[in-house]
Amino acid sequence: MDTDNQTPVKSVKEQSKSETRRRLILAGVKAFSRYGYHGMKIAAVARDAGVANGTFYLHFKDKQSLFLEIIRSAVAKLASGLFAVHSYGSKGNTDRDEIKVTLKFAEENKDLMRVALDFKTSDISGNADIFAPLIDMRINEIEKAVKEGRIHHTVNPIIAARAEIGMITSVICWWLDHRDQVPRNELVDTLTHLRRSWVSTDADIDDIDSLLNQWDSRL
Repeated sequence: MDTDNQTPVKSVKEQSKSETRRRLILAGVKAFSRYGYHGMKIAAVARDAGVANGTFYLHFKDKQSLFLEIIRSAVAKLASGLFAVHSYGSKGNTDRDEIKVTLKFAEENKDLMRVALDFKTSDISGNADIFAPLIDMRINEIEKAVKEGRIHHTVNPIIAARAEIGMITSVICWWLDHRDQVPRNELVDTLTHLRRSWVSTDADIDDIDSLLNQWDSRL
């Protein structure tokens, strides 16, 4: 009887704990976005989440652990969308579909995008790069195209992928604050055209499964 009575109480406590953690993460994203990593204050995050400072430390050791939790969650979310493009997307439209997925992610996570583009936090996040799934896929595609002669052999796939993704993500972040200047469809069309402008238009990547399996095992 006592056990039965304790079950719902435990469930409520777990739900409350999860909700508190969720509020701390949301407050953390906004704080990191507004003040940067070094300017973010735990007291302010706790206040915005509606909890005491001590409650913050029940969930996170310090602000670095909160930051890494935010980045890990974002990596998984973005990766899931990108994997779906290659698993279920229309053949030949992966360039456009990847940009649309990234744009949708940015629209739904505006503050998080700003955190991810803050290169001053790269030493804090280590290998937790929010754009790593997109970059790794693109490196794989460019390497294949170089071997097949569709991209010049002097092109370094790592540099090319990072330059391309850097351009796309920074433009998307700019657009989030200037929607009135450029319609959404024109943004997608232009970024897709720019991405394809320096490679052959008949590029077709079929061997993405091995890369997706690698990412599945790392998340």
